[in-house]
Amino acid sequence: MFNVSSYSGETAIVINPQGRLDTVNSTVFMEKIRNLIESEEYMIVDFSGCNYLSSSGIRSLMVAAKALKAKGGALLLTGLIAELQHVIEMTGLSTVFPVFATLEEAEKKVAGLIQGKSVSYGFREGPHQFSVNQIPGKETCATIWHESGIAGYDELVMSVGYGSPAEALTEDMNNRGLFVTIGNCSGILPSDEEGSPDFRVVLDSSGGGIFVHWALSFGHQPGGVVRLLSSASISPGQLIHSVIQKLENQGFGKAGAMVIAGYRLRTPSLELAFVVPEGEDISVPEALKKFLVTTGEGICLLGAGFLLNSLKPFESGSSFADYVENTLTIDNIEGIGELDITTELEAPVVWLFSSGGWKEAASQRILVEPADDFAFEPYKAFLARRLYQDSARIVIQPLHGGYSAQTFQVSSYDREGRKLRPTVLKISSRSLIDREADRCTRYALPYIMNNSAIVLGTVFYGEMGALRYNFVGIGGEQTRLKWLTHYYNEWPAGKLEPLFDKIFMQILKPWYGQPVRETIYPFRDHDPTKTFFPSLCEIAEEVLGISAGNKFITVPETGQKLINPYWFLKVEFERRREEGMDYYTAVCHGDLNMQNILLDNDLNVYLIDFSETRPRAVVSDFARLEAIFMVERAPLESEDDLKEITRFVTKVYGNNRLDVLPVDDWTGKNREIMSRNLSMTRKMRQYGFECSHGDPSVIPYYMAMLEWVLPIVCYNGVPLLHKKLSAYISGLLCGKLMQSEE
Repeated sequence: MFNVSSYSGETAIVINPQGRLDTVNSTVFMEKIRNLIESEEYMIVDFSGCNYLSSSGIRSLMVAAKALKAKGGALLLTGLIAELQHVIEMTGLSTVFPVFATLEEAEKKVAGLIQGKSVSYGFREGPHQFSVNQIPGKETCATIWHESGIAGYDELVMSVGYGSPAEALTEDMNNRGLFVTIGNCSGILPSDEEGSPDFRVVLDSSGGGIFVHWALSFGHQPGGVVRLLSSASISPGQLIHSVIQKLENQGFGKAGAMVIAGYRLRTPSLELAFVVPEGEDISVPEALKKFLVTTGEGICLLGAGFLLNSLKPFESGSSFADYVENTLTIDNIEGIGELDITTELEAPVVWLFSSGGWKEAASQRILVEPADDFAFEPYKAFLARRLYQDSARIVIQPLHGGYSAQTFQVSSYDREGRKLRPTVLKISSRSLIDREADRCTRYALPYIMNNSAIVLGTVFYGEMGALRYNFVGIGGEQTRLKWLTHYYNEWPAGKLEPLFDKIFMQILKPWYGQPVRETIYPFRDHDPTKTFFPSLCEIAEEVLGISAGNKFITVPETGQKLINPYWFLKVEFERRREEGMDYYTAVCHGDLNMQNILLDNDLNVYLIDFSETRPRAVVSDFARLEAIFMVERAPLESEDDLKEITRFVTKVYGNNRLDVLPVDDWTGKNREIMSRNLSMTRKMRQYGFECSHGDPSVIPYYMAMLEWVLPIVCYNGVPLLHKKLSAYISGLLCGKLMQSEE
């Protein structure tokens, strides 16, 4: 049964819903509190007796909160059980409703709000009559920015500075100049006189950024608002002087910034004016000094103004932030100009911000520390700060370098210096990060056991994005995670085989062990030029001197005549693109390598990098690993090694059946390495044969191999000998694929 009771607490009315605040009962709830909303300014809803909150119940709370806010009051929540707390956090309403652990804390907060309520009075200055709404003691430290980097609109809040819009990965120096930000809006006046003033309005203040080299900034809560009541116009200098002098005499504190809305020659505008204090180390950059203006009373100002289509009146009870958001819209801003203190103002409203001193921005921001001496560009730091809002300091350590993404291990610490759980930061293109988050959720989490790669968040900057992975081992933070590469390099083949059996036939069995029979399109699905390597043929000609225009190549080391793999890629892939075949598909990782598989102390398995994960030919991941074993891991140190290995792999790729395994009869150097590579290659083919229910066709396997052997020529850091070997093995594979068509 649902019931709503209320009583007068020490500082506010306390509402006690008992039972389920669901769709039906939300109507009852609103009827019970409607009169209280009309008569009260502050209300506390105590949920200690409520065990369910529906979307309709949330809507009722939002209606009440909006009505109270319009009167300058607030709705506060307390007593939430864990399930209701989760609902509030999940819906993002923890920023809408102040939530307190206890009723006492909520009552104390209301007491502080009441004490900080504004006081109203009027004053006259010559022929001008003013009204003032002032919040006593509303004085905070302003922020000064000295370090260069990208700052979000949400960090700068209301600011003036020297910089440029952050819309590319590197800054365009020609766009530098004076900037102002307020809410979701920014304006720029280029230092170069040939540049054009411009403005930006972003949907989300945390997504917009500025390349900052110096700035002054304030929060968005003014300490007072002053209106001119008389119909006469007033000079901006006199207005500023009168407002500052009067409020400072009333204990307002030292004026730091003003926002002025009004009409100049009947043109509406909203201007930001920052007071440059005397005798303090503000050090305005030389490039901004031409924008400084000084009133007749000696007040030095720096700022800019937005020229508007229309200007709505500022209603009593409205919030400054809401007014700015509704005024500075993309369709209401005509342009931006320099701060004007000469043209008379009509019907001005002034919001005044006080400054209790200056603090360095670096001391207030999330500290981003590269662990080693490596380049961590400003846009990457910007993305990292947005992803790690729960941290005060993060230490960035690069992990393995990928072709299309960069991955970092992150150690993060809260504001008390406590270490948070280890995570991984991945930075890549917007499309890849979007795809990664989606496919991790869709294909990894529902299937794979012991996988801790949970996406904790994604953020974007222009065409780049970042993703944060949870990365704690099953045994907790003390568990050490190691790449599969570590075990491959350290263990002999006999020890690796059972480990690979566990990974692929047990842990990942939900993927590969449930194949579906359907039509596949090998030439369409495995074309590397359609994914990450559009210039593959051009790079091959530049690096290896092999032109895609020739059908055959001759291997200099052995004299063999092979199909030119780059001709095959250019001609045959296109010709046979829509050729389908009946085969087995399964969820496959799509870019499985030994740097995407990690194991903890107990050999629990963790996969990452799911951007290419989707259903495809069931053998795809196994063929991908064979490309690593037989090409990237080949022990090549000289041209003689290349000659010997080329002759050997000619036999390895000399058959047309997946169930005919290559024979380990290597007699050359590095016997242990080659034996391990061949042993794991045999394993991959066994897995492929088993997961395809005994289908011996080699076409899907070799096509999947080609997708990853062909692009090796494009990899930075891969020795030339391995790039040559990739071309020769690709030629052998293409030859077998050509034979299969005959």
